[in-house]
Amino acid sequence: MSDEKFKKLIAVLIALVTVAATVVTFLQNDASQRDNHANRDTKRYAAEAMGRKVSGDARVNYDYNKAYQAWQELDLLASSATNRGDEAAAARYTKLRDQMVGLSPLLSAPYFDPKTSDTNIAKYEADTYLVEIEALTQKFNAAGLVKNEWDSKANTYIVHLTLLAVALFLLGLAATISGAFTRWIFSGTGVAVALVAVVWAAQTWARPVYDLREQSGAIEAYASGMGLEHQNLHKEAIAAFDEALKAAPTFADAYAARARAKWANGDLAAAVADHESARANGDASANTAGELAWAYYQLGRFDDAIALNRSALETAPGELWIRFDLGLALLASGQTDAAQAVYADGIQNAAQQVADAKAAGKVPPSDLWWSLDADAASGLDDLISVLDGTNAAPPPDKIANPEAARKIATLLINQLKSAATSLEFTGKLPAGKLTAQISPFKFGEPVTNDKGETTDYTQGDTFKFGIQSVGVLFDYAGMTDGQEVVFKVYIDGTEDPSWRVISPWDLGASGSAEKPISLSYSDNFVLPAGSYVIEMYVNSLLAQRGGFVIEQ
Repeated sequence: MSDEKFKKLIAVLIALVTVAATVVTFLQNDASQRDNHANRDTKRYAAEAMGRKVSGDARVNYDYNKAYQAWQELDLLASSATNRGDEAAAARYTKLRDQMVGLSPLLSAPYFDPKTSDTNIAKYEADTYLVEIEALTQKFNAAGLVKNEWDSKANTYIVHLTLLAVALFLLGLAATISGAFTRWIFSGTGVAVALVAVVWAAQTWARPVYDLREQSGAIEAYASGMGLEHQNLHKEAIAAFDEALKAAPTFADAYAARARAKWANGDLAAAVADHESARANGDASANTAGELAWAYYQLGRFDDAIALNRSALETAPGELWIRFDLGLALLASGQTDAAQAVYADGIQNAAQQVADAKAAGKVPPSDLWWSLDADAASGLDDLISVLDGTNAAPPPDKIANPEAARKIATLLINQLKSAATSLEFTGKLPAGKLTAQISPFKFGEPVTNDKGETTDYTQGDTFKFGIQSVGVLFDYAGMTDGQEVVFKVYIDGTEDPSWRVISPWDLGASGSAEKPISLSYSDNFVLPAGSYVIEMYVNSLLAQRGGFVIEQ
């Protein structure tokens, strides 16, 4: 090819590459603008969500803790006056109570029934702000993903422009070289680089940017489902999540939320499938992994639970509940030494978190206590109940070495509960061993004389609804006056802190004692129905625990 023709060819190629660079520059600017727009959306959604949460919390706090509590107090005063035969006072309290209704939407239908004084605070919270916040949160997450995608495209286009600049340089250099072979090398390389840049840019442009906000009704249906789930309306929530997934089949959060709703509705196998779908669609959170691992444990798939818990801990090593769930799965699978090591490590981790928080002048995270007690200790209690035949999950025939599991579970429960109590009150793990001997608790309904004094107890493990007091009866030895004694009361598996009693021991080294569980100071209150567990701690060490039932 003649020199003139070659230069004309190079000129055409330079023009084409320049046009391509212009197009890529336009695409880069467009992607950058879309990136900025999505970024502004995230800030707007975050600000709106924060505003709705603050205003919603304030609204519900007033409506429940002020208006409703005032209505309830006046209602109780009216009832108490009626019980005393003071009808005039009862009428005054009733009139004032009824005037409270106009002060809050919570005190009207569909949230409140004045005949029973029941209030549906969960529905009120959902309608007032929770559903809206869930929608804004999902929009924030969606906008964040869109921002990241457009940011990635914009940055990739810069790489393309750099390659095209190199291609232009090589083509321009080829036009100045006289040697035929050399200029063909430069021009060929320039063309190749330009083609790579153009093809790559085309692929980048063609890659779709998924925006959940554009999936008609998906976010709204999801938010509605979360509001229904907040009210424990599991079937209705599942239907809402179905609608969300119909609109957006890859909506990972909807799969995870539907899994929880199905689980709460009793369909564990379907919950597992949804949790797996959530992970398959991009949910890499330790929370979802931990929930799925727990589902595997419930089904007796201990090896799967162990593997997934370990994977989740790699992502979130500070999540104590996942660590304790790993220990539980190891114990159920017969790996007793490994299980005890995991629990010991978890307790040490909890102690370190408390120490770090105190050193920083902060309060330890509330979920730390939940992890030690409500999760770890309760999980071991449930395992023992499976071995006792009062619980069916995991399947009893899947548990390896049941007797060893029972023995170790009992030991670990004492360690966990003692650690939780000692960390809460002293900031350190318990020191020394328990020297006190507390007999198994017995429970009784007080028998009183004409003066209202307790003279005896009618013992039992089950009491009829309407009882105002239950005595906890026990013998003791090895006690020392001045030791700190803590009593905790759990109702249906959850501690009620208002029942907690902390006091120095003053009854001597040995003898018999009684601890009343009582609301008998009031002529309106009775003990609520449920399953009660009473725990006694001596110097933060669990000394005894036992339970009774108040029938519905």
